[in-house]
Amino acid sequence: MDKGFICEVAPRDGLQSASIIYSVQKRVRFIENLLASGLTQIEVGSLVRADLVPAMADSDKVFQSLQEKHPESVWKNFILLVPNEKGLEKALSFHCRFVAFFTATSETFNQKNIRMSVADSITRIENMMQSLPSNVRSRLYISTVFDCPFEGTMPVEKLKPFENLMLMADEVSLGDTTGKGKASQIPAIHEIVKNLNITDKIFWHFHDTYLQAEDNVQQAIELGYLKFDSSAGGIGGCPFAPGAKGNIATEKVIRIFQKNNINIDVDVEKLKQAVL
Repeated sequence: MDKGFICEVAPRDGLQSASIIYSVQKRVRFIENLLASGLTQIEVGSLVRADLVPAMADSDKVFQSLQEKHPESVWKNFILLVPNEKGLEKALSFHCRFVAFFTATSETFNQKNIRMSVADSITRIENMMQSLPSNVRSRLYISTVFDCPFEGTMPVEKLKPFENLMLMADEVSLGDTTGKGKASQIPAIHEIVKNLNITDKIFWHFHDTYLQAEDNVQQAIELGYLKFDSSAGGIGGCPFAPGAKGNIATEKVIRIFQKNNINIDVDVEKLKQAVL
């Protein structure tokens, strides 16, 4: 039986746009409950400016608290998103072993979100990846792969400038930022990935805003993909993408796995109890 894998993003991508700002203690407890359900790879926070994303304030404290409580074999799978060189330096200062970088295929989205062009963001991330110690893994988020809230449907060719970055990263998360992505778009994206010979490092990151995520997951599975980002309880979205609410729920991904006879060692009942 094939084995599926989930990168749990609720503590960062889920909570980043929440109206309630949770304490460090509550976020740590949430992550530990997710761990108890059987999830192993968890995005625990983001080292962005607290005035821009208040819900992610003190992500360093969240990480360090988890680090103290769990052996390295566990916390090396905790991901911190780093927006720039300063964030990366901070993450490395307390021995984070897994960092995520963020960019998008849309010029407008990038300008509104990270205040730089696509080309400049690629250069910045390449430089940061090249500076990583050998024991630190990298995750590359590419947003607006399917659709942009400002530019509409995105041509698959928009992925081409990211090929070198995708080759450099240990993991690549391809994002349907608005939830408007269609299963019919996935085969063309798959061709780019297949030609780079990196299908094994691809995670699909679907939003369920328009209840299309299940069809998208199914299409990706039929093309041989077994790795997905998801958020416990379906919480979250993108605060910089108007209307983009609701990551696909981890519970839903597990159900789709089960329907396709794909094994995953996560206790759904414990997962339901973990949701804030």
